[in-house]
Amino acid sequence: MTLIELGAIGEFLGSLAVFATLVYLSVQIRQNTRAMDESKKLALATTYQMRADALQMMLVHAADSEHIGPIITKLTTAGYPEEIGALDSLSTEDRGRFRQWQIAQQTHWDNMFFQYQQGFIDDEYYRDSFKERVRRLAPTWQALNLSAGRSTFNAEVERILAESGHSAKS
Repeated sequence: MTLIELGAIGEFLGSLAVFATLVYLSVQIRQNTRAMDESKKLALATTYQMRADALQMMLVHAADSEHIGPIITKLTTAGYPEEIGALDSLSTEDRGRFRQWQIAQQTHWDNMFFQYQQGFIDDEYYRDSFKERVRRLAPTWQALNLSAGRSTFNAEVERILAESGHSAKS
């Protein structure tokens, strides 16, 4: 066997090794992609659970509170949240307490919008829950003169209200 023939065999074996390496790497990339997708699903599920727990805790605490619970009962009896004028039935002290609770609510929904922007909340939840809840709460935030959210959240609230035919400054 000549040196040229040995060189050709070496090139052939080298190309087989390169091919085998490429097949191996493609399998590894596929497995890594699947693992990353599963990690993302787990992170999303964990985020949803934490968010649900936080909201539930906030609502249970409010309902159980000797201050916020009666305020919410008084407001809902007066037609709140559909009837924003129900806020006028609150004393100055109760209005202040309710305002503080709404600051927490606004911060919660601002955080939710941030999570949506980062891809941790899916479009279905955003469409079906987030937008509807923000649409219901925004008039309260406006009536209580709350605007402490991030500028992108405030712009989103205005967009949601405009989309539903409500003025952002009504």
